[in-house]
Amino acid sequence: MALFAAPLLCAILAQAAQIGAPPAQAPQIPIAVLQSGQRVECIDAEVGDLKFQTPFGLFRTPTDPIVEIVDGAQQAKDLRMLRSKRVLDDFTWLHDLSTAGQLRQLSVACMEVLAQDHQNIYPYELLESWGRRLDVVPAKVDRDQRIAWLWKRATGKDFCEAILAGAQLREEVSQSSQAPNERTVSIRKLRVALRSKSTWQRRIASLIAGRQRVFSMREALLKASITDLLDPVRTAAAAGAHEIHAHSARQYWVRNLARGSGAHRDAAAWNLGRFGGADALNALIYVLAAWEHKPPERFKFAGRTVWVVSQPDRSAGDLGGYNPEQQEIDFRHLSPDLEFIDLGSTFFVTRYGESLHELLLEALDTWANEKTGRDTAAWLTWYLDVWLPSRA
Repeated sequence: MALFAAPLLCAILAQAAQIGAPPAQAPQIPIAVLQSGQRVECIDAEVGDLKFQTPFGLFRTPTDPIVEIVDGAQQAKDLRMLRSKRVLDDFTWLHDLSTAGQLRQLSVACMEVLAQDHQNIYPYELLESWGRRLDVVPAKVDRDQRIAWLWKRATGKDFCEAILAGAQLREEVSQSSQAPNERTVSIRKLRVALRSKSTWQRRIASLIAGRQRVFSMREALLKASITDLLDPVRTAAAAGAHEIHAHSARQYWVRNLARGSGAHRDAAAWNLGRFGGADALNALIYVLAAWEHKPPERFKFAGRTVWVVSQPDRSAGDLGGYNPEQQEIDFRHLSPDLEFIDLGSTFFVTRYGESLHELLLEALDTWANEKTGRDTAAWLTWYLDVWLPSRA
């Protein structure tokens, strides 16, 4: 009997200990850890779930189940403390919150950052990246009502809800002009939103117009891509214009970079670096080559004559050469397969200052998708000795 008493006694004691132990405390900020390592704030989720609710919608993960649920409260507190002590800058703080899946903390932090810097694009981009992965539409909403439901939220007054809904909406609208009405946002609604005082409404309208290939809005988006006062809107308008008609967008930006007025040149450089593709490099480099030349100097570069002038082209921002009924650009008799920089025997560049010069270098790094560390001379040498021979 003694041989059996010891194991039995141990089992009884263990059971008693479990009964007497205090219940496990529920996480203050429950974070689902997926098999891949991704973390997402969750609501009523369990290990093994392949879909679960978050504070902002349903998260589906069909091949990446939850393997653990942890409490993110201390992590959120630590990150905010590091931010308050300036150990983390805004970019790193938002990035770390997003990587940690701290959705509610991230939404609050994004609004805090934008309150201090309304030109910051990163809060929009981070929330939009989550919006593309979440389904914010309630299950009770019929399929043919999803677009209308999302548009209503995307143009609402709640910033976070609007950005998340707008990002999901862009994924769900049809890219075909022949799509049923319930699968698109009407041109009238898009035009109204593009003129809104709300930054996020203008941004969302620009992105949706581009996604739907609303050709009749090309001119409005091109104009906004260099004239809107806010970076988040200009960038979205540039993305929309590029998606609608990349060739005409590039021509417009090249013209404004070379001869435009003031801030229009800055915006054009940024747009070319981010959206211009391989063909944008020529314009960025040719304008950069004019940096140390003074008007009315003319010089040869890569086989073309560059003429540096003192006055901007006041008509560079005009859209009179664009025919809204045709997809082919008809700017100064420029055919669709010809680049603006090749028009005529001479490429004119208005003299510019240090600010645009630095922006050109940043735009080239953005184009290259890396921090190259190249200065003006290094970029020109690389273009002549590496890029052009590789394109021959």
